[in-house]
This record gives sequence, structure tokens and C-alpha cells, in this order.
Amino acid sequence: MHALIADVIRAIGREDFAGSTAQSLLDVVKFDLAAVVLHRRASRPVVLFHNFDAAGARAGIDNYVSITHEMNPILRHVTRDVCVVRARDFTVRTGAIAETVRPYVVRSADEEMGFRTVGWPNKQEEIGLYLPACAGVVEMSFYRERGRCAVSTTTLDTLSQMGAPLAAAFETHAAFARSAAATSPAGWPLSPREAQIAELMLAGCSSDAIALRLDISRHTVKDHRKRIFRKLGIASLAEMFALQRRVPSREG
Repeated sequence: MHALIADVIRAIGREDFAGSTAQSLLDVVKFDLAAVVLHRRASRPVVLFHNFDAAGARAGIDNYVSITHEMNPILRHVTRDVCVVRARDFTVRTGAIAETVRPYVVRSADEEMGFRTVGWPNKQEEIGLYLPACAGVVEMSFYRERGRCAVSTTTLDTLSQMGAPLAAAFETHAAFARSAAATSPAGWPLSPREAQIAELMLAGCSSDAIALRLDISRHTVKDHRKRIFRKLGIASLAEMFALQRRVPSREG
């Protein structure tokens, strides 16, 4: 578990943070598909990651975030604490499905909850990790075809133990993103981590100082510098300072 947490921490600030984190957990739980969705009150859910294209099921994800999340009984079960669940422990009665939602679901006794979203892969076993984070709830759900051995209690316990560190990681990643949005000059197409490193470069920090401050290797800093220069279409730090002077920051 320590190696998994280390992988998650290293991904903080990267554009693929949610996907990298989901893949690390897929390797642990031995499932095939994953979806990471941020739920906030009074707003439509936001998909942070999914790999449903591999199963030809993108339409299922689209229908879920647009419509059928409204009938997800697990979301009503979630509190402010980390929650690890098996979908088979929840069922949805036909009468509980709103008329506006019914065209988007397929009722079937073969499904763990008694239904599946239109476009969703058939007969999936589902486990979920729900995290209070990012001013809402982060749903990390994992899927595989039913018929294999049921998920073990050891796996569920591992997910439960990962809950608090993962919630903290999502919060930290969100903070990086907010910081990047506030401090990077408008229009700079940088990831949160790249924006953070660019800010330190503009503050006069050397590669060694940045590596020490962010607890990453000097080689990683250099890779980020190359990507930053490439994205900005420049070749030197002097050009970066000149670009900063031409484009005011969002704070200014």
C-alpha cells in the first residue's frame, strides 16, 4: 500500500492525476474498468477520468453524468466519511425510478442493482470508493464482468484504508489547480504542476531548489522545464520572463 500511496503523491499536480490514481487502484483490485466522477450539489457531475472507450461504452458514462446519477442509491448513502461499497448491496425499485429517467435505464435481474444505464457494459460487478473531497464527493468506481470470484474483504479493506490518503491527495491536487489558475499568466497552456514549476522558475529558483521544495528529482524538474518551454514556444528563461511581462497574471 505504501508504494501505491507514493504513486498517487507523485501524480499530484499532473494533468493525468485522476487517471493515474484510478489505474493504480485498478492494479490493486484487479478490475478492468474505472470511472472517476466528481459530484457537487446543484451542478452536473464532472467526469475526471474513465476508460470505458475500451469497452465501447462511452455512451454509458455520458448518460450517467447527464441523467442516471440522479437514481444512484449509493450517493444517498454517502456521508462525510470515506465510503467503500459493493453495488450488489444496493437495489433500486422500479417505482423509485423517475419517469424522466426510465428511458435511460435497462431493467434486468442480471444486473447487481437490478438495472443498468443505457450504453453501459452488461453484467458488471461494481465496487466503489466514495471520497469527501473537492467541495463534493469523488466517486471512484471499478468494474469487471460478473462471474469471476467475488471481490474479497481484503480488497475492500485495502480500499477503505486508502480512503483518507486519497481524499487528501484529491484535495491537494485541487489546491494545485487553483493555485495555478490564480498565479499563471492568463493563456499559458500549462498543467497545474507545470504552472507551479513555472512560478518557481519566475521566482528565481534553480532546478535543484525546485526539486528540493517539491520533493521530486532534478531530472523530473528538467523534463518539466522542457515541456513548459515547448508549450510556451520559447527556448530560454529570459524569453519566459519577457513573455510574463507581456501577459498580465490573473491576479493583476
